[in-house]
Amino acid sequence: MGVKIRDIADKLGVSPGTVSKALNDRKGVGDKLKAKIKRVAKEMEYHPNPIARRLSMNKSNTIGVFILSRDKIRLRESFAIEILDGVAEEANKRGYDILLFTNTSSLYQNVNYLKLCKERRVEGAIFFGLALNDPELEEIKQADIPVAIIDLKIKGENIGYISSDNPTGINQALDYLTELGHQRVGFFKSTKEAEVSEIRFRAYQDYLLERNLYNPAYVWEGDFTKESGERLAQEVLSLKQRPTAILSANDSMALGAMGTFKAAGLKIPDDISLVGFDNMPATQYTSPKLTTINQDGILFGKEAVNFILNKLNTNSVEVVKEKLLKPELIIRNSVKDLR
Repeated sequence: MGVKIRDIADKLGVSPGTVSKALNDRKGVGDKLKAKIKRVAKEMEYHPNPIARRLSMNKSNTIGVFILSRDKIRLRESFAIEILDGVAEEANKRGYDILLFTNTSSLYQNVNYLKLCKERRVEGAIFFGLALNDPELEEIKQADIPVAIIDLKIKGENIGYISSDNPTGINQALDYLTELGHQRVGFFKSTKEAEVSEIRFRAYQDYLLERNLYNPAYVWEGDFTKESGERLAQEVLSLKQRPTAILSANDSMALGAMGTFKAAGLKIPDDISLVGFDNMPATQYTSPKLTTINQDGILFGKEAVNFILNKLNTNSVEVVKEKLLKPELIIRNSVKDLR
């Protein structure tokens, strides 16, 4: 067994509490005795228990990560997997662990998020998939720990917001489509409870209204899932005059639509063009490869961790509470040039 604090205390004839104070540089131990305790601990090859150390300092060095609505959107089909990668990378770099809550809509329905955080002793929390109609939203606004929220902006003293500059991404896609001669561009959105979808839809709507190209009949509502993309594609197929291109608020719906269009005998992009939003890894391996708007999910995760740790370490109002990351249009093979 390894050397314990009591072993050092017995050797020096002091109390375990004195040894603990000296090793943790706390007050109550003279400099001379502190130096002696540290020297003896090193000679005895003492290595502190990280869990016990955290408990003694009232720190867990743990960040909670909530990935919500997993009953609808499978993790492997979600942009969340890249965000999680970034969270893990940055947390590890800065000496923190992560605790993952991958809950469905019913799993924790009688337990609120912040209570879970308290029970698991996490020092901060990151939320992905939080909706405007979530019953815990008001309580989250009052959180006494730092909370970083991806793609949903709410006000609160300890709340940080990380998202893309979504209007810029949508405008990049629409510039590209209209430059290639597309006048009839449809849009796949999610429900109004998904704020990021509404932001992307409004950008799409404003862009086309300004050019007198907007047609409300070319707007369809899904729920960010691949299955809803399949359903919406069926509705597109039922039209006599279809849009020449579909811009989807995320990649999953675009990929679902691609499968349905191809099953119906349509060729992409010859018969209809598709553009997604996220740049999920799967978009590189479809046939054709999907043109999409890239979001740096790794950076999302890193920025979320940075907000939490900066807030914990400084507790300053000067900590940047909003971060909008630059999107980039990735041009592949799913859009036809109509010129």
